[in-house]
Amino acid sequence: MLLRYGADEVWVIPFDTGLSKKTPEQFVRDVLVGEGGAGVVVVGENFRFGHRAAGDFQDLLRLMREAGGTAVGVQVRGAGGEGGISSTRIRALISEGEVTEAAGLLGRPYMLRGEVVAGDRRGRSIGFPTANVLPDADAVIPARGVYAGFVRFGEEHYAACTNIGVAPTFGRAESRVEAYLLAFEGDLYGHVVDASFVKRIREERRFSGVDELTGQIRRDVEEARLITDSLG
Repeated sequence: MLLRYGADEVWVIPFDTGLSKKTPEQFVRDVLVGEGGAGVVVVGENFRFGHRAAGDFQDLLRLMREAGGTAVGVQVRGAGGEGGISSTRIRALISEGEVTEAAGLLGRPYMLRGEVVAGDRRGRSIGFPTANVLPDADAVIPARGVYAGFVRFGEEHYAACTNIGVAPTFGRAESRVEAYLLAFEGDLYGHVVDASFVKRIREERRFSGVDELTGQIRRDVEEARLITDSLG
């Protein structure tokens, strides 16, 4: 996304034990200037850095000037109080299934990327074949339930009804991300897809049997269709 918005290069700095123990002075000298070759550093005005978050923006500005560069502090949108925008708050909302509110803070629906792997094929047997998406181990997974959203792979983009959970009707032990693409026929095994979450339709629940489950899935799919159609 950063590259699409015009960044020439994106450098992800692993936050390991060594980095966490660097003082503000060491972080600027060794990482920003030494490894990154930074001349201008742009951060949010509430930026903290260095061991135990000892440095603030004024420290960054001073240290960058001493290194022959400068720093710019950008006002943080919605900063402070319950209305603040932060990664911590966004992760909490996603974990609680509040994906619509999380999208408002992100500026886009939350998205999971993962490879489509073989599942139990139960969805196919009841008329709703799903793509079993295996996300990264450190990805934030929305709360169990059924969601309206989209699945993208390559240049293709499909509305989807996605279930997250253990399939309690069948007594499965592990939680999975299973997306039913509303207007797709084909095989996605081995493809890496992006599954986005627009709105939570309902919580996960156990049904008395396959017939009751199938009837609910039909209603879920129709609601997902209405939601995604309304987005154009």
